[in-house]
Amino acid sequence: MSGELPFFNWSLKKATDSQSESFIKARIRLIFTILIFSLLKSLVGLATAIANEQWLQVKRAAIALVLYTVLIKILLYKPAKLRPLAHIMILAGILMVFSSIIFFSHDINLVILQFVFMIVLSGFYTLGGKWGFIYAFISVLPVVIVVLLGDDVHIFSHGSGQKLASPGYEILAILNFISIVVAHYLFYKAFSVNIQEKEKLNLQLQQSATEANKLAESRANFLSTMSHELRTPLNSVLGITELLMRDNPEKRQQENLKILQLSTADLLSLINNVLDFNKTESDKVVLEAVPFQLAELIENKCTVLQIKAQDKQLRFILDIDERLRDTVVASDPTRLSQIIYNLVSNAVKFTEQGSITVKLALKEKTEKNVQVLFSVTDTGIGIHPDRQESVFEMFTQAESHITRKYGGTGLGLAIVKQLLSLFDSSIELNSTPGKGTSFSFLINFATAPSLAKPATAAPQERADLSHLRILVAEDNDVNRLLIKKQMDMLQLQPAIVENGALAFDALMAHDYDAIFMDLHMPVSDGYQTTKQIRALADAAKAGVHIVAFTASVTEQEKIFENGFDDFLYKPVNMNDLYDKLEKIAQRHNTMV
Repeated sequence: MSGELPFFNWSLKKATDSQSESFIKARIRLIFTILIFSLLKSLVGLATAIANEQWLQVKRAAIALVLYTVLIKILLYKPAKLRPLAHIMILAGILMVFSSIIFFSHDINLVILQFVFMIVLSGFYTLGGKWGFIYAFISVLPVVIVVLLGDDVHIFSHGSGQKLASPGYEILAILNFISIVVAHYLFYKAFSVNIQEKEKLNLQLQQSATEANKLAESRANFLSTMSHELRTPLNSVLGITELLMRDNPEKRQQENLKILQLSTADLLSLINNVLDFNKTESDKVVLEAVPFQLAELIENKCTVLQIKAQDKQLRFILDIDERLRDTVVASDPTRLSQIIYNLVSNAVKFTEQGSITVKLALKEKTEKNVQVLFSVTDTGIGIHPDRQESVFEMFTQAESHITRKYGGTGLGLAIVKQLLSLFDSSIELNSTPGKGTSFSFLINFATAPSLAKPATAAPQERADLSHLRILVAEDNDVNRLLIKKQMDMLQLQPAIVENGALAFDALMAHDYDAIFMDLHMPVSDGYQTTKQIRALADAAKAGVHIVAFTASVTEQEKIFENGFDDFLYKPVNMNDLYDKLEKIAQRHNTMV
């Protein structure tokens, strides 16, 4: 509430304008209205009592007149004193009821009942439920006593006591009715205004929510675009690095290439974390169901991480239950790899001496499911118990000095927690400051048929794919050079074009076993071109195998909805590329 108004203020508008809440303003108007009517009734009662020489009534009317005048003045001078004024006004009304029954009318008449009603109304409207109930009980009490004692009750009669003579009595009754009607009008007008204000506020909130959703959508689109733009050059860096490492480099060159490979993998992990943070906020992450050998996937992922640990002279222990060696599961290898990479990277980062242990233990196996307990344990700095919950929050690390010393975004564990929720799992943390930390989680995988061939077998040991006719649509110059070099190693001579429109023209002019189609290209993108191909009248060309060749990991559902047969994520390694080509060769052999 605001401060006092000038002492000589007689403006009701100034008194209400000094308050901000609509209900407070309504209560000021309500009390003012009741006091004005009470003042008028006191004047009528005083004049009528003097005319009829009812001196006891004269004294009571005079006291009421002075009291109501003072209360009006205080209300307009100090509207902040609203509640004390309401108490005084209602107590004055209760005294009026008691004095009328005890000293004047000795019964219950219309005016007394009106006063009781006014007290009940004023109590609830101005002071709320608690005081409204108390004052209602006190004002009704004398009426109940009179009824219970068996006294005559004359609702419309003047009774036998010193009642106010006519026409004063009738005027008081009329003024009471008017004040009751006006009081109800004022309160419900305020109630209506308050509802309108809330509706206006709700409309503003809806508009704000719409703007926030648009902003979130813009941010999601921005991050998706940035992901594509960042992963595209990373594709080239990782791809060329892999080709160089396969080209029998010198020992000194191998070390440099390993550093390059590790740094690029770290950057790729950071990009994936930022992108997944955006996707999990918008509930757009969808797990794949791809068959893969679980033990083999973890071994491959830990190979790079083991190098990072060895660079810090840490022992790296990979302990995989032998019963899991030949287990093939249908799940999302990309997300699982991301979880392992984040946990092990953190372990390596925060461990200065000792060891890192990655363990996979078989907990339960049935014909359709296999339950595996994963754990990553280190002998690092540990996490204080007070900070163990907060480390799973976005952009949070255990202590502020950790960011300064070790770096990092604080996204890794938050992403791990969110990704595990997609697997219907949760992460457990056990840590002792100065002694180390252990993260563990349990995942129930669906089993899949055994794979015909290990995914990591060397390309030279695999089948000849040189007979395949491949068309590649890629707008990036470096990526075109990279995919050509990768396919050259597999004895393939692909046709390579720069956009979707040229890819469509090439397909119309020649037959291909498969098209590797980038999604985001000028002139005609991958989506538009694929739809155009699927609409061809020539069934053979319309049914050509199309692989989405993309740097974005946010478009899995959209890819299949638009007619693609498969997808290949950038950055692409030789093993993944061979696997896709091998499936295409099997499909080709079946059709032939």
